[in-house]
Amino acid sequence: MGEKTVETDKIVEMLVKESTLTLRQLEAIMFYYDNIDHKIVKGGYVDFKGVKVPKGAFFRTLNQAKTNIRKAIVTLLIIAYLGLIDISQLNVIMQLNSIMMQLKAKEENVSEELINTLLEKIKTAVDFRKRVK
Repeated sequence: MGEKTVETDKIVEMLVKESTLTLRQLEAIMFYYDNIDHKIVKGGYVDFKGVKVPKGAFFRTLNQAKTNIRKAIVTLLIIAYLGLIDISQLNVIMQLNSIMMQLKAKEENVSEELINTLLEKIKTAVDFRKRVK
């Protein structure tokens, strides 16, 4: 089976909806890193997904992606530093990542039910205690 792309990977498709990235930003950063050793600007355009995109527009989207990723990581560090999440919650997140990597390696279709279960586990792992009314 061929390599999965953002469009064909059900896990990515569902997780990106819950992330700080837009699908376009994710595609831009993946394209950039896949082509990091190549010149991607030709005649003021980037051939991105078969479309000539002005280099300014492409790099603006790429920089937005990088900024959103950095902010998400800093946010995670802040809430850990302040004790809003603990090491056990971070461990659960890493375990879920490990499960996702195993599913990715199988290159099989992953059921929507399994993906929804992963999403619920992620939400539970970072769920903040509710206030007592």
